[in-house]
Amino acid sequence: MRQRFGVEEGAGKSEPTMKAGMGSCIGSGMSIVGNLECNGPAQVFGRIEGELRASDLFIGTGAQVEGNVMAQDVTVCGHVKGTIHAVRVRLRDGGTVNGDIFHQGLSIDENSLFEGLSRRVQTPTDLPWSADTKPARSEDMQSLTHENSNVLTMQPVQQAQEK
Repeated sequence: MRQRFGVEEGAGKSEPTMKAGMGSCIGSGMSIVGNLECNGPAQVFGRIEGELRASDLFIGTGAQVEGNVMAQDVTVCGHVKGTIHAVRVRLRDGGTVNGDIFHQGLSIDENSLFEGLSRRVQTPTDLPWSADTKPARSEDMQSLTHENSNVLTMQPVQQAQEK
């Protein structure tokens, strides 16, 4: 079963929602240094410094991700500094990306900012993801690899409770 983020309309602004127990969330008060791997959808409202992988990823307003991102669907309303590999990428509500985007589909709202290279590729999430993959602005960030950092694997709450 494929899990997806929904959008509820309210007070003139769209807010992301997930059904209870259907994904992982990094709250606005959280700051994580290290690589994150989520076996399902994830929402980020805090700060992450490291590689981030999820099935579907929502980077909320005020969130900051400094590192490479890989997911099937990525929606950016916050700030990403790094390379994004995703089938579909959406920059909306003032979202900012400083880095390259490898994708099949890309949409950018007029209030959002993108600085980097956009490359449409057939299978963006199948590209090599290793120490040889450099962030778009390597002078601003250090290279992130599994060997040199901790990896935190997160499962959606529903899956974790079933085990």
